[in-house]
Amino acid sequence: MKKKQIFVLEFQQESNTFNPVVATEKSFLPKEKENCLNNRIKVGGCLAGAASVFAEAGAELIPSFFAAAPSGGRVSDAFFNHVCERVKYHLQNAGEIDGVYATLHGATCTETVDDACGTLMEMVRELVGNKPIAASFDLHANITEKMLRSVDIICGYNTYPHVDYYTTGKRAATLLMEMLAGKTHIKATADVLVPPAGYTSLEGAFKELMDMGQAMVEAGEIRDFTLFPVQPWLDLSEITSRVVTYGDDADKAKACADKLIQGLVERKERMHPKMYSVEEIIKIAEENTSGKPVILADSADSPNGGAVGDSPAVALKLQELGSNLRTSVLVVDPQAVERAFEVGVGNSGKFSIGAHSTPGLTEPFKGEGTVVSLHNGEFLMYRHGEATLGRSAVVRFGNLYILLCTRGSNTGKPTMYRAFGLEPTAFDLLVIKANTSFRVPYAPITDLIYVSDTPGAGASNLKLFQWDHLPAGFYPFDLPENYTPAPAKLW
Repeated sequence: MKKKQIFVLEFQQESNTFNPVVATEKSFLPKEKENCLNNRIKVGGCLAGAASVFAEAGAELIPSFFAAAPSGGRVSDAFFNHVCERVKYHLQNAGEIDGVYATLHGATCTETVDDACGTLMEMVRELVGNKPIAASFDLHANITEKMLRSVDIICGYNTYPHVDYYTTGKRAATLLMEMLAGKTHIKATADVLVPPAGYTSLEGAFKELMDMGQAMVEAGEIRDFTLFPVQPWLDLSEITSRVVTYGDDADKAKACADKLIQGLVERKERMHPKMYSVEEIIKIAEENTSGKPVILADSADSPNGGAVGDSPAVALKLQELGSNLRTSVLVVDPQAVERAFEVGVGNSGKFSIGAHSTPGLTEPFKGEGTVVSLHNGEFLMYRHGEATLGRSAVVRFGNLYILLCTRGSNTGKPTMYRAFGLEPTAFDLLVIKANTSFRVPYAPITDLIYVSDTPGAGASNLKLFQWDHLPAGFYPFDLPENYTPAPAKLW
């Protein structure tokens, strides 16, 4: 029997339309063909999970184009056009294929295209005709009508912090191989304009929804489900939180989708974090006698959520209060990095740090600092291979240690600070520029976590932004008080 031929591609980037910095090809470091596929599989993400299913089924993978970047601003049109051209080239030269597997983010925008993943997959659909297409997505994907028309199998992460990359790839690949074997899966979707800005699958309201969906799968009511609460920092005319279910019975698939989306509506107020002012968290840290560091989660400036990462808001408040807390904070500022290289290790000089692009923040941090260390910014991340912050420097201002970097990446992991000589357990106050991803890796270090109400492109308070394109009936702005979601739809 001839092996099934599966065409494979990757396009990963989470866009934040409030981040003014355009992501170019340099952000992606794109790769093509066999060696890149093998390397991406070794990382252990969605591709690895999907590849394990394809290997077990005896299918042959046809690698094409792979591009992944950290979260950031909109992607340049020039690079997105390049992605489309390369994927098209490889498809046209792939010979006879049986199906397509793509690993995507799903909340990717370009300078002029609000639905880059949907546009890419629409092109793929036109090229492959009725061949089945499966894709794995981030939980924060904006699953559009174009994606639903173009992609047969849509599976997203069911954890936040995301720890199920591998199993998500396996889910999508399994459903694809079942389609190739002749099995029909009924896809149902339900949606609502409720993008929660603070939640975790570890506890609380969102965990309740995940447990509800998993119970449906275990009971045999559906084969698979994903709740996509959507990345909220997208000022788009087409944006929604969406549930996607797959089942053998149309009525059950619809009923499960309806129940899950209604559950999201009912829990919307519970899916926002309790927030503190920076001054309140500093006071908590100053009174802390546990021996564990206090974490100030500056999620509003999280590069992982597409923010710039250049906010010195916490450093400014520490300076204003004259606090002597031993504190570590990251700030993205290429100019300040170069200034540190000019000053040199062990020397002191005047610095002006941050506030170049962060919305709502105009004042940089200024002071006389001592350069502690200089770095090329490359380091190893557990399970995620190599990472880089670009050229970087650690500069000390009294007890305040600022990790200056050229780009923000993997900011929610202790490994990042440790790679630059900043041991998290040695600090009184740790400023973590991440939303929820940091909670798992930092759990062995401390449980003293406080989300700060700071400015930035990833602020949990969505009312801080100027919105120009949102559709009507959008929570938390103008969703009707007794809103009822429309019935689920079959595809």
